[in-house]
Amino acid sequence: MARIALMQKALLLLLCSLSWPLLASAVTVKVNDGFVNLHSGAGKGYPKVQVALKGETLVLLTRRTDWVKVEFKQQHYWLARADLTKLITAEQQEFELNDQRLDAYQNRRLEAGLLFGDFNGSSLYQLTLGYQFSPYIQTELALGQANGAQADNLSAELSLYLSPMPHWLVSPYFGLGAGALRTTARTVLVQTPDRNNTLASAELGLRYYISRNFIARAAYRRSVIITDRNDNEEIDTWKLGFSVFF
Repeated sequence: MARIALMQKALLLLLCSLSWPLLASAVTVKVNDGFVNLHSGAGKGYPKVQVALKGETLVLLTRRTDWVKVEFKQQHYWLARADLTKLITAEQQEFELNDQRLDAYQNRRLEAGLLFGDFNGSSLYQLTLGYQFSPYIQTELALGQANGAQADNLSAELSLYLSPMPHWLVSPYFGLGAGALRTTARTVLVQTPDRNNTLASAELGLRYYISRNFIARAAYRRSVIITDRNDNEEIDTWKLGFSVFF
């Protein structure tokens, strides 16, 4: 129970970090070329609601994919990333958004991970290999071993994950998966045969981009063990770990 409580606290701390900006700090710049259009939202579909002219000051706050949230005349707007070339810093230099590593993170393809956790009261160790089709969609194969006092569980699952906000440093995701679970009894008092069952699962988690090619992960997974008996079993899994992307 203490292990589960610790994982729950770690998941909550990551969730509280969702508001972290993708810019390290607010940056004050000036328009240096004609004008720039400011939009009401982060996307071409949002209308142009303000114009900043040459010599006027903007404060860059945070980034969302190809859009940057700015403060202009005490109001918040969105600026297209392409218009950053029209800005200069206080040192009269062209402003550059140094985010190549973030672009690599959002456009990663292969991801391998090692996770530890609690599988319904048993210690869980899990290896994962994922492939990202787009910043929003990823599939993952996970092989896990859970060792408990009464039995050992070996699992293999294939999952499909959706990330609605992949541009956040701390990115939530959710997904569905299915696989197989093999249970081997450890006690000699009761001769229980090994069981092979089907798993169906739903997962809610967070990815936190640390630096370079490293990602921290925290997740909660709810699984249903589909047995050949009249009743199915439900289990809870809490996981923490790290991934490396390529």
